[in-house]
Amino acid sequence: MALSWWFRGGCLTLRHLITPARGGARVAAGAGAGAAVPGADKTLALLPCSLQKPQLTPLLLGHAKYTSAASASANAGAASASASASASASAFDQGSEKQRKLLKDLQRISQHSYDATATLYERWKGGELSEGEGTLYGGFIPSTALFNTYLRAKSHLTRDAASLIGLVEKAQEEGTHVSHKTMSLLIGFCVRTNGLEELRESRLMQGKDNRTLFDFFLRGLSSCVFHKRLRQGLSLFEHHPVEVRHASGIKQDRMRQYEALKNEFVVLGLQRSAWGMLQKLLTILEKEPTPLAFQTVCQLVTHSASNGHFLLNRSIDMMWEHERNGEVVNLDYGTAYSIIANTSSNRSIPKEKKKLVAEWVWEKMQPLDEKVPSPLFYGILNFHSQQGDVSRCFDVLNALDRLHPGKADPYQMQILSSVVSGVNLGVHHKEPERYKDCIRVVDENFDRLMERKEAGNITVSCVNILIAACGKAKELGRAFETFEILEDLGIVPDTHSYTLLMDICLTNRRYDAVFRLSEELEEKGLKYTSRTIEILVHSAMRVRDIYLIHDFLKIALSQGLLLTENLLQQVDRFLSKYVEKSEEEKYEVEDIGHIIESQVYREER
Repeated sequence: MALSWWFRGGCLTLRHLITPARGGARVAAGAGAGAAVPGADKTLALLPCSLQKPQLTPLLLGHAKYTSAASASANAGAASASASASASASAFDQGSEKQRKLLKDLQRISQHSYDATATLYERWKGGELSEGEGTLYGGFIPSTALFNTYLRAKSHLTRDAASLIGLVEKAQEEGTHVSHKTMSLLIGFCVRTNGLEELRESRLMQGKDNRTLFDFFLRGLSSCVFHKRLRQGLSLFEHHPVEVRHASGIKQDRMRQYEALKNEFVVLGLQRSAWGMLQKLLTILEKEPTPLAFQTVCQLVTHSASNGHFLLNRSIDMMWEHERNGEVVNLDYGTAYSIIANTSSNRSIPKEKKKLVAEWVWEKMQPLDEKVPSPLFYGILNFHSQQGDVSRCFDVLNALDRLHPGKADPYQMQILSSVVSGVNLGVHHKEPERYKDCIRVVDENFDRLMERKEAGNITVSCVNILIAACGKAKELGRAFETFEILEDLGIVPDTHSYTLLMDICLTNRRYDAVFRLSEELEEKGLKYTSRTIEILVHSAMRVRDIYLIHDFLKIALSQGLLLTENLLQQVDRFLSKYVEKSEEEKYEVEDIGHIIESQVYREER
């Protein structure tokens, strides 16, 4: 910024000259009228109100002629005032005033018509102005500010990046200074039209040093973020290596801008779920001396965990790096569950690291309280089940029963019950090889559970898992023996304990035992679950007792239990083939049909 006092015509005038941020030279006194003035579009003239002369200037469109008498009078006054200055200063002032007048009119016209703006500039450049226009605007003099206004208008009139790049190259050859603003306009246009590749290979970018290339890269990345052009942004990173992005001599504020844009670009990729682009980008950014911001890494972990993407492995490494550098990591319950659930099934994460991730997440949840949701317990249970760590599973079940009594559903722990049973899931269920190790494995896990007896770390869910394991191993006798252990341990069986036994009895066609267990369940004041009703209805259909089917469905309806669509379809098929033996059975069938309709309507709602 410079303050210059010029004495002109006996009047003292203050000119506040603003120098462009980069590159443009300051306007100097005595510059010839025909000289190119870099950065002239950044120059403001502040005059006292008493020295400003009103000029009546009509809006010039097309070939309109300047014929106003008031305007002619204003021109005469301006000429008289200019005559009092020195010849050289007068020549410069007349040229700059005419350029400013043309610039003002071009900017005003551009608010209404880009085509008229481009036409006026091209007529001025080609010497095709009318006599009045020529007097007002003068002859063509290369001007960055005027060309930028023209370039902005042309960018709205074409989609051809090559033609616009050619205009800038030709203007540069004719003496027009290509300023940072010019390049910004051109970069923005090329981003919108997918023409960054053509601009990068043009003469405008040939032979530039790393600092200039960094400036081009930064402006291009900013435009890509603004216009949400991920593919072109990735191309910028691919064609500008770390030597350019971290070239020596770059100011700190520019580097801060780059770091902010880099993180914003990664977040934009996450919002668009552009996982392929993010994989390539993170590979490029590995060579960066500065890592991604902590908040960006947090979003990267959250998105990759919730989507189950293999970038979760790399994201967690970045998170741990920030944690080692002093950042405090707090996980919400949803993110913690997603990390555990998707880490266990993520093939890109080694087995040993999966264990580290699970232990890290579980440590973040400590101390456990009632606010920790039960799905998070199921997630860590599934992880330890896949690892084959039954003892750790018993610890988690103990905590789950303590914090959420009666909420531990063994049907949501299928992996754990399979591991405890010793069933070989890789063999068909009709093959004997599938069950050859079951008795040994079940007994081992039973002994492992009994070792916890002295410490009092056995809960009903721990025993329920063993009952479920006996069912998968087709060991009906061991299932009832395990159920009886509850009384020896002083533990009251819950609904899930009875439901699991009823399920095993249904599999072994012990329908009488199913109904007897249901009566015992009611006597103890326990409530049915949807799974319990499903087992009872299936048993009733097997014995073809329409009254029992009706009773169990009425219980489900009274307790507000949702029945599966598969069960409702099976009951409907059963009714279609059932032959009523009496008038009472006919009413029962009709009532069952109404219950099915109400359940279907409830599911649709």
